[in-house]
Amino acid sequence: MKLFFYMMTLVTSCMAVTTPKVPAPLAYGPTPTLNQQRWHEMEYYGLVCYGLNTYTGQEWGYGDKDPGLFNPKNLDTDQWARVAKASGMSGLVLVAKHHDGFCLWPSKTTDYTVAATPWKDGKGDVLGDLAKSCKKYGLKLGVYISPWDRNHAEYGKPAYVKAYHEQWRETLKYSDDIFETWFDGANGGTGYYGGARESRKIQKGYYNFPAIFKLIKEKQPKSVLFGYVEDVTTDVIRWGGTEQGTGSATNWCRYDDVTSTDWNVARTGVKDGKYWMPVEGNTTILYPKKWYYNESSNPRTLTNFVDLYYSTIGQNATFILGLSIGPDGTIPDRDVKSMLAQKKQLDREFAVNLASDAKITASNFRGNDSFYGPDKVNDKTTQTYWSTKDGVKKAMLTIDFNKEVSFNRLLLQEYIALGQRIHKFTLEVEQNGNWRQVSAGTTIGYKRIIRFETAKGSKARVTFETDAPALTISNLEIYNAPAILSEPKITQDKNGMVSITNALQNSIYYSINEGEYQKYSKPFIFKKGGKIDAYALDPITKDKTDVATERLTLSKGLWKITGCSFPNEGTGSVERLIDGDNTTMWHTHGAKGKKPAPHWVTVDLGESTDISGFTCMPRHDGTAVGLVDQYEFYISNDGKSWGKPVVQGEFSNIRNNPNNQVILLKKPTKTRYVKFVAKRAVEGGCVAICELGVVIN
Repeated sequence: MKLFFYMMTLVTSCMAVTTPKVPAPLAYGPTPTLNQQRWHEMEYYGLVCYGLNTYTGQEWGYGDKDPGLFNPKNLDTDQWARVAKASGMSGLVLVAKHHDGFCLWPSKTTDYTVAATPWKDGKGDVLGDLAKSCKKYGLKLGVYISPWDRNHAEYGKPAYVKAYHEQWRETLKYSDDIFETWFDGANGGTGYYGGARESRKIQKGYYNFPAIFKLIKEKQPKSVLFGYVEDVTTDVIRWGGTEQGTGSATNWCRYDDVTSTDWNVARTGVKDGKYWMPVEGNTTILYPKKWYYNESSNPRTLTNFVDLYYSTIGQNATFILGLSIGPDGTIPDRDVKSMLAQKKQLDREFAVNLASDAKITASNFRGNDSFYGPDKVNDKTTQTYWSTKDGVKKAMLTIDFNKEVSFNRLLLQEYIALGQRIHKFTLEVEQNGNWRQVSAGTTIGYKRIIRFETAKGSKARVTFETDAPALTISNLEIYNAPAILSEPKITQDKNGMVSITNALQNSIYYSINEGEYQKYSKPFIFKKGGKIDAYALDPITKDKTDVATERLTLSKGLWKITGCSFPNEGTGSVERLIDGDNTTMWHTHGAKGKKPAPHWVTVDLGESTDISGFTCMPRHDGTAVGLVDQYEFYISNDGKSWGKPVVQGEFSNIRNNPNNQVILLKKPTKTRYVKFVAKRAVEGGCVAICELGVVIN
């Protein structure tokens, strides 16, 4: 009996310790729903890109390809889920239907589905298989169905809206826990449309998104909604205005209008926004960025891949990575290697939390109540938090390591269940009795991780500022991350001189056109262009960096501009197209205003050469004005007779993908003169291009 009363006294005592003596801070502004909170905690997941585009090399299919092209020999959704789990992902979103209209499940709303393919004799179901694989490997499932359908004959008409809503009814049945439904902002334009081959525009409100969202909440009440929606403000996740996987250092989860096209505001959010609409950062495993499988793109280098983690998850966003399934139906080995290497490096960087055993004190905590004490930021849970009393706009935490340590990472998390509050913070280290600032930041939100030059000291101090009535911090971690063995950088000047640089400068090895590797000693001439691979070898550990790859163009030392629709001898001179500098630009701005497309330029290569394609570096300075999305490319032996274009088409999704475009001809062709025509630009009534090149191999 005495033991019983002793145990009851102990339990009561423990309960008293965890019960606040003073009221908690009031919520500040909008707060996340339970669904959004769960979504924040997922942090990292994949967007599975697979379909007819995989077999055609297109990013945005036109909708006219034969579904018979879809016949993978080894489609293995278990492999997708297994790799995703091993690389640290928490879920997979399937692009169940992209803009070409091809459905990866046997939809009854269209004939353009896996049921019309030879794969599994038309009885296959990719979405169904993936749903089972996600459950098997403990991953959440998400679904993307493009509103735009370039195949459907009724697109742009009421009948298609009915079909589109039915597609959501069909797909929402595949799992009892779909965590995210994904929508795209690409709407209307040219398409096959049942053979009409025309351009169709849609009006705002055409899709009736509120009705779709209502349907989703009825069938999948735990789901959040990403992307371009209308008149919906609950459980919404916003796009960050870029497909580069880079977030904004200032990133508020608060927002006002998810349909806004002000992408700068989409990146930063709105400090006093009315709704909780956090950011999802997206990009692809392939670089240059391609959503669908493309042989000319390689997986990201380790340095680039790790940078993406810090620029998304480390800047208060979740990170969705585009996974391009190969033609055989699996994630290619090269991509798997890259994904696992990133996971291994991040595990190394966050292996030892130096703050976990440190003594942490605060300049102020709420009512001197231990419930809100500074120890709550390193108690290994984000469900507790340090908080200040009301009226405190600036407060600090001091971390005493009890010995000198080295550190170069700071991880912070706010207690977002009560809102996002902090707009500024600074990190200092104590050295010889003085405090020295080593880093600083603005917003925190769900998670913020900053990197800085390695600092040494026995104490660190973080100072926070807010306009809210009180501060709340749920987690603070400090690390000393090991350096990454970064891959070499390969550059080429106008005259074909190639330089390869790296911190391990004396241990660089390179190969030309996949030949034998040789040691790099000094810059060399490479006039004909081609593919160069390079890596660096640590002479002490014998560890190799990732292989850096560059497809270099024909040397431009002999090139001359022979004609141009708009030479502009000022700052936008056409000569900048062939100056070997990707930071300069030819643009069709004149003294009397902008001159819209089409525009053209002709170039003398200096000698007859077998070429296999061309490159075009679009403007990539953050604005879409003058970005060319439709082109024609001609060749000539005399610079006068041009004939028909040897290749023409579209730089798909160029607004969100302003990377160097590599366009290959059907076969190598000898020519001395080339002509590039910019047929259309996406915005701004002008043309703006940084560099043209010619591919030899």
